[in-house]
Amino acid sequence: MASDTRHPRLRRIALWLSLVTALGMFVVLVMGATVTTTGSAQGCGRDWPLCRGQFVPEFAVATFIEFSHRFVTGIEGILIVALCALVLVVWWDRRPVRVLAPLLLGALLLQAGMGAWAVKYPQVPLVLALHFGFSLVALAAAVLVAAYLWTIDQPLPPPVSGGVFWATWGATAYIYVLVYSGAYIRHTGAAEVCASWPLCPAPPSAAVAVDLLHRGLAALALVVAAGLLLLFRRARRRDLVDGAALLAAALLLQGAAGAYLALSGFGLFAELLHAGLTGVVFVAAAYLCLRVSLRGASRRPETVRPAASTARSVPAR
Repeated sequence: MASDTRHPRLRRIALWLSLVTALGMFVVLVMGATVTTTGSAQGCGRDWPLCRGQFVPEFAVATFIEFSHRFVTGIEGILIVALCALVLVVWWDRRPVRVLAPLLLGALLLQAGMGAWAVKYPQVPLVLALHFGFSLVALAAAVLVAAYLWTIDQPLPPPVSGGVFWATWGATAYIYVLVYSGAYIRHTGAAEVCASWPLCPAPPSAAVAVDLLHRGLAALALVVAAGLLLLFRRARRRDLVDGAALLAAALLLQGAAGAYLALSGFGLFAELLHAGLTGVVFVAAAYLCLRVSLRGASRRPETVRPAASTARSVPAR
C-alpha cells in the first residue's frame, strides 16, 4: 500500500493526538475507579456538571477526587471530539476510521451520560457497572484509533476464515461480559464476602456463589485466550499470535491482581491495579477484533499467464 501524502500536517497532528487521547482515556478509567473505591462519587453532591452549585468548589478530599475526575474527563472529551473530527476529515475514505471514530464518540457520550445519572440519582450497582463498561469501550476505541492510524500505511493483513473471525469476536464478547459482571459484583459488595483466594471460607450464600462463579469464569477466559493463540498459529498470522499472547499475559496479570485484591483487603492500590489491568485485557481483545476485521489480499497465489514477449525461451549464454 502506497503511503498516503494527503494533508501531511493534519496527519501528524492526528497521529500524536490519537496517542494523547488513548493515554487520557486510560487515566479517566483509573480516576473513575478511584472515585468509586474511595466513595467520592457524592463529593460534588447531586450537582452535575457543576460541583456543589459552583464551577470551582471549595475543596474537601472527596470533592477534590470527584471534581478532578470530572475536569480530566471534560478535557478528554474535547480531545476526543477534536480527534474524531480530524480523522474523519483526513481519512474519510477508510472504512475502519468511519467505524471507530463514531464508536469512540458514542462511547464517550454514553459514559458521560451514565456518570451524570449516577450523580443526580441514587446510585445503584447496575448504573455504576454500566458506567465502567462504557469506559472500557471508550478506552478500547481510543487505543484502536491510535493503533490503526500509526499503521495505516502498512499493507493490510490477509483475510482469516469465518471460523477465526467469529471465534475472535465471540471471545471478546465473553471477556466484555466477564469484566462487566466483575464490576457489577464489586459494586454490589459481593466481592468483599470472599477475603481469600482462590477458595472462599465464608458461609454459603448467594454472594459467595456469584463471587466464586466470577473467579471460575475468569479462569475460563485464560483457556479461551490459549485457544485463540493455537487457532492463530494454525492460521499463520503473526500479528494475531502476538496479540493473543498479550491477551493471555494480561489475563494472567489480572488474575494475580484479583488475588492480591482479595488478600489485601480490597485496598485502593489493589483496586486501581485490577481496574487498570481490566482495561488492558479488554483493549488486547478488541485489538484482535480489529486485526481480523482488516482484510487485505488473499495469500492464495494467482495463476498468471506469461506475456507473449516473455514466454519465449531465452538461449543460455
